[in-house]
Amino acid sequence: MAAPVVILKIFYRKIRPTQTQIPAYIAGELPQISRDLNRNGAQPSPWQSIQVLTDYTKRMALEHDFKMVGQCMRLMAKLYQKGNALVGTAIENVFIFSFSSMLYNCNIVEWRIVQSYMPAELYAVFIQQVLKSKC
Repeated sequence: MAAPVVILKIFYRKIRPTQTQIPAYIAGELPQISRDLNRNGAQPSPWQSIQVLTDYTKRMALEHDFKMVGQCMRLMAKLYQKGNALVGTAIENVFIFSFSSMLYNCNIVEWRIVQSYMPAELYAVFIQQVLKSKC
């Protein structure tokens, strides 16, 4: 149980965490998904960790738990800002890319609520992705 405390201290001291610290940090912030993070008993990769958090965020949006969606968005923004380049790439290619599927699975009102919780930095990356794909 000491690992999450160490991870939290790393984030608050503005030290760039390594990708191996990301699963413990996510589990410390959202204990309800720690079982999913450790599903096969091995340490998940940053990509797998971001996918677990992405799936959870989408599920919370579909269940209309927008307060939890906001918490997930803030956590992802913190990881994006403080994580290393590999973590940032994983967030861009997994989490932010998933916004499109959230858009199609929500009605316009739900999408606007989800959108209101998106940190500006992540939303800007989403818009760049949409413009690059010319959708």
